[in-house]
Amino acid sequence: MNQPAEEKFLAWPYRTGHRAKIRCQISGSASSSKPPLLFVHGYGAMLEHWNLNVPAFEAEHQVVAVDLLGFGGSEKPDAKYSLALWSEQLQFIIDTLGLRKPVVVGHSVGGAVSLWLAHHAPELPEGLVLVDPAGIFPQEVSAAEQLMYRAVGSPLIGEVLFGLFGNAFGARQSLLPTYHNPAQVTDELVLQFSKPFRDAGAMNAYLAPSRRPENFLLKSLPTPCAFTGKALTVWGKFDKAFPPALLIAKFEELLPQSHAAIIDEAAHCPHHEQASAFNRILKTFLST
Repeated sequence: MNQPAEEKFLAWPYRTGHRAKIRCQISGSASSSKPPLLFVHGYGAMLEHWNLNVPAFEAEHQVVAVDLLGFGGSEKPDAKYSLALWSEQLQFIIDTLGLRKPVVVGHSVGGAVSLWLAHHAPELPEGLVLVDPAGIFPQEVSAAEQLMYRAVGSPLIGEVLFGLFGNAFGARQSLLPTYHNPAQVTDELVLQFSKPFRDAGAMNAYLAPSRRPENFLLKSLPTPCAFTGKALTVWGKFDKAFPPALLIAKFEELLPQSHAAIIDEAAHCPHHEQASAFNRILKTFLST
């Protein structure tokens, strides 16, 4: 019998002498014979970004959605944020909750974190689903975009920009390019993304990728990576930030056993923008 969704805060010793509260939502049946699912959100997001997906799997799987350190309802300490740090967080969650051989489903930066985990602890996941994963940036990124990225990472400029755009207006402007249909960027979604801006320490987490970009790249992984389990990449056809036409082949070098699925009428967030299509793809992957 399924248990109602439970919100839980775990005290993670993310560095010696320091603990941080990390937020999880647990649902479904822990006694299911099918592998548990671990959902990992993208940059600046939170576990609620999976709200249209989690209910589709609760009947047959135990489902855990997590807020990465620095985002959502998790604590936002002055930490050295990186793919490696967040990967350690996922391993802590898997160990603490006793998730045996989960399928890890990661979106954007969460996809890069999931792949980092799968390479450095390949025995942990049963499978890997990367949704418009970050960590590899196309060389075709424009000079203007590169200049803006460097500006955000500069001392003082980043703080000023966060002060100007760390609000509902800024959240809406950041979300609009990640959706193919702008009507999907609702007031409710904007509120979800803008609320954590007000938390103590939020600025450090949000500025970390632009200030230390090398900590958020997958270029140090060998090709292929160490994970040999089943893998899938899912892409929004109209993702302009991480175009599937440019990146599918690069991720297949890291995961040659993977195959790619492209969802039409979606941009960077296909799991949310075309949730029914995404859920069907994930169910098919889980059934093979």
